[in-house]
Amino acid sequence: MKTYISPLGFETTHVISLIVKHGIEKGDRIILLRPNAPDSRADRAVEDIKDLTTKVDRTITVDVAKIDHHDFGAMILRFMDLISSAAPPAAPTGKVIVNLSGGPREILVALTAASMALSDSIYKTTNWSDIDRELSEIELPHIARTLDRAAWQILDDVLKHEPTTLTAVAGRIGASGSTVSRQSAKLAGLRAVEITPAGRKKQITLTLSGRVLLRACGMCD
Repeated sequence: MKTYISPLGFETTHVISLIVKHGIEKGDRIILLRPNAPDSRADRAVEDIKDLTTKVDRTITVDVAKIDHHDFGAMILRFMDLISSAAPPAAPTGKVIVNLSGGPREILVALTAASMALSDSIYKTTNWSDIDRELSEIELPHIARTLDRAAWQILDDVLKHEPTTLTAVAGRIGASGSTVSRQSAKLAGLRAVEITPAGRKKQITLTLSGRVLLRACGMCD
């Protein structure tokens, strides 16, 4: 089953070209990304796409994901969830096609960041050229991401308990203080966490990079 993910503004050309080129059939799904604000022109664009897919097959689903464009980090994580839920292993036969064109710029930038973080979960990535007025496939860079078990446990624990301290993390995951300190220093070097003094202890918090890294590694296990 194919899942198309695309921003949508007022124009439908980039979405229609996408599904014409790659085909759409029974059971496929289209997820259109829109700001969380009413807009009659965008509503008409959505209806145009629904009318088209209904003529092909009534089992094709067209969903509109309403996005809070004020929170860039939350958008990235939301889009990562959309991609991973439609791709293996969550959907063993799923093929995700992401269209990096159209719609509001804020959404497009966040979708691009999420797609780069999960490039190996995406079947195809496309772009509609405003210059050539053509749809083309593009190759996303593969960003290597590896975490050993201790580092992953630290990120996961901090996510669940922040604000917290290195000492508290060590106690919860059953690792020595020196191991947590060493691994946390490496994570800080990756800008995945921030470590700050908290009295005699050190406080650790996740950054946006840490949240993306944790989610990406967890999805690709």
